[in-house]
Amino acid sequence: MAVMSEKIVLDSISIILVRPRFPENIGSVARAMKNMRIHRLIVVDGCSPLHMNAYKLASGAEEILERAEECLTLSEAISGVGCVVGTTSRTGKERIPLLTPKELAIKLISISQENSIGLVFGSEKEGLTNEDLSLCQLYTRIPSSVSFPSLNLAQAVMVLCYEFFQSSDTVPERDMRLASSEQAEKMFEHMEKTLLDIGFLEAENMKRIMRTLRRLFGRSQMEERDVRILQGIWSQMDWCLRKGKEGRDRKRGE
Repeated sequence: MAVMSEKIVLDSISIILVRPRFPENIGSVARAMKNMRIHRLIVVDGCSPLHMNAYKLASGAEEILERAEECLTLSEAISGVGCVVGTTSRTGKERIPLLTPKELAIKLISISQENSIGLVFGSEKEGLTNEDLSLCQLYTRIPSSVSFPSLNLAQAVMVLCYEFFQSSDTVPERDMRLASSEQAEKMFEHMEKTLLDIGFLEAENMKRIMRTLRRLFGRSQMEERDVRILQGIWSQMDWCLRKGKEGRDRKRGE
């Protein structure tokens, strides 16, 4: 049993912007990040963090823009990330449970000691799609006015980063080494193929059921050992299917 540090390990956190449309927002995000001592920025399929207008709004956080990583897909951006958190202003059964920023900060204290964390924000207009959210294990929503719930991108980043910066709960808990998103994705791909082979998934509902299964396993915060066990289950099912097919083929050949 290890006693965790009093604060989230801020160096474990990456801010991931998906399809940002305005360089000014990227610059403002970089400034908010530096205010709260978070330094890793990833931009997915959006405008360049090196745009002149991004520099204008960064106001002293230019080095975050210059070190920012650019990726074509969210899957690429979260490869190797242990815990992926999706942000959303909408509710729905595919976004449950929704943590407040404070609840999220408390939950991430222990996780941040041994794992990288990706905090994912959608584009200014559409936010994150269901497909984007299916790659996340946790979801957070910033409480705001029902009549005007949408926040500016940089404002949303600041609210969450502020909660992380202020987090000071001491959590006695065992260290966890979460499975990376890349490891989890390989397991989900294997799961989908096996469930198709045994007839559990059908073409018309495959995506919906897989999103549900992703949420189910994502909420459990799978460790590397968990993923290995699940991979072993799918492999054993594959073996049983092959043996059954071979037996039927032999019977037909007699």
